[in-house]
Amino acid sequence: MTKGSAVGGAAARGIVNELASVPAFARLAPDMLSALAAACHIQDLGTGDLAVRQGSRLTDIHVLLSGTMMLVAGNAEVGQRRGPETTFLLAEALTGAAAPVTLRAAGAVRLLVLPLAALRARLGDGADLALSLMAGQAARERVLVETVAALQDLSLPQRLAAHLLKEHNDRRAGGRLDLDMGAVAAALAATPEDVAWTFTDLRRHGVALEGTTAVLKDFDALRALATPGPLRRRQAEEWPVAMWDVDAPIP
Repeated sequence: MTKGSAVGGAAARGIVNELASVPAFARLAPDMLSALAAACHIQDLGTGDLAVRQGSRLTDIHVLLSGTMMLVAGNAEVGQRRGPETTFLLAEALTGAAAPVTLRAAGAVRLLVLPLAALRARLGDGADLALSLMAGQAARERVLVETVAALQDLSLPQRLAAHLLKEHNDRRAGGRLDLDMGAVAAALAATPEDVAWTFTDLRRHGVALEGTTAVLKDFDALRALATPGPLRRRQAEEWPVAMWDVDAPIP
């Protein structure tokens, strides 16, 4: 069940303190902080309760005070947020955009809800500029959510390519990766035999296998394989985020 709590007295002071703990509001003058707090309310959710539906227009800013929220894209859970958090559950709410995911309570949850209209009113003449800057962060977060959702549907060659790129990035391996094939198979939820056959598929994407050492020769081809097409288009059109930030070795 979803419940809203009225704000007054000690509750109002509590909301002022909650707002002050969020970096975006921490430096506001006390009178503005109090004015924003007066527009807020507390929302209590139970297991399975819906806070936001994917695709709906966002009119409120949510701060997770306690509990765990599930982030669901389509029918797939793509992550969780646990409170207390010192940021917004969905940055898109700052711009009034559509929700990129559904937010559903994984247990008892308490949210601080601030209507976007109240924030706009307090921002005054600077609202358009401030919200435009915030939109950049919202776009970046949306790309990352879509990335997580898309990764769940990758084929084994795509997952292996992504794994090799990540391992190379973590180790700064200079184009050569010494691999434990059993560990690679476990990481990809595959059998060692399937991984061995998949390395054969990766030859045309610039990967050679020398014993248990993977030699990465064509990083552009490997990135193209590892990054699903819809995400490549979104990254190119909306936000310059490189999904795989890999330093290729100098020839």
